Amino acid sequence: MKKLDYITILRAIAILSVIVVHVKQQSAGTEHLHPYILSIMDNGARGVQLFYMLSAFTLFLSFSQRGVNLGQYFVRRFFRIAPLYYVAIVYYLWQDGFGPRYWLGDAQHISTANILSNFAFINGFNPYWITSIVPGGWSVAIEVAFYCLLPLLFMRIKSMQQAINFTLITLAIRFALLFLFSRYCMISDYRLWSEYLFLYLPNQLPVFALGVVLFYLIYDKGKIKISSKQLFLCFIVLIIGLSIPQAQLLPQIFYFGLAFLVFVMALHDKQPRLLFNRAFNYIGTISYTLYLSHWAVIYFINKFKIVNLLPSKNEPLALANFLLNYFWVLILSIVLSTILYYTIELPMQKVGRKLIKERL
Repeated sequence: MKKLDYITILRAIAILSVIVVHVKQQSAGTEHLHPYILSIMDNGARGVQLFYMLSAFTLFLSFSQRGVNLGQYFVRRFFRIAPLYYVAIVYYLWQDGFGPRYWLGDAQHISTANILSNFAFINGFNPYWITSIVPGGWSVAIEVAFYCLLPLLFMRIKSMQQAINFTLITLAIRFALLFLFSRYCMISDYRLWSEYLFLYLPNQLPVFALGVVLFYLIYDKGKIKISSKQLFLCFIVLIIGLSIPQAQLLPQIFYFGLAFLVFVMALHDKQPRLLFNRAFNYIGTISYTLYLSHWAVIYFINKFKIVNLLPSKNEPLALANFLLNYFWVLILSIVLSTILYYTIELPMQKVGRKLIKERL
């Protein structure tokens, strides 16, 4: 395997985890499962945060190797993300229509402005638009918003000390905005507003910051210097966050981010055969396509009633039913994603590289 194949393996773990929580939502009998199992399933959603950390890490690495060329960078990012997402916009509008839905709140239909915001990747700045067209579209919007910040961050963050400072700043900004926005709801639906405050960029930015920290931990070991003041401040922040969770000083996703950071470092140094194989490598390669397409597969297995084929009246049967549902969704999603990867995603990436080459 190549030097950075552990990143592909981690992307596979991330998308497999995300699919777990969405299959669980479709599976009958989950009320019979042990609370620990349910908690593990629900936290499969944290695969999104693993994607975020890996994104910050790999893009910092790319800048360190290629330098900062904004034209090339944005062309490469656009053709990596946009073509498939645009197809997803059109498809999910066809699948779900333009009518009312949870994320629209009081609105009765998808507006033209909402659609255009998705094409421009600015839907993350509006609670009604953030994920009301493409399921999971919120995470793509947040990712693109971070892409726009990244060149500036790379030029400003040049050491582990600065990476830690940036992480602490993102936590402070998140806490201040949460303190303000949780008291002053900007829309009529407080529940929808609370969910938006979890999804939006300031709440996710500390996880991206951990990806920057990870970059310096792995690639700048010999130059790492952390001041005692920083260590003391980090200790205080962690202790308050663990001891007084209601203070909301640290989001739960940040603790997951810390765990992912340790996990990534472990896989960088040791590559177990259980994970490092062709199947995981392929799933990681098509992970973005899988992310956007597996909701369509879930929709069709429900439509054609090939979900919940087993009885689920007790815990063993409910677990077997979930596993069968997961198998169906994963296999069909891989088939669909393979088609989309080779007909849309990969050709569009080649177009981006060709444009960069011609420009050079």
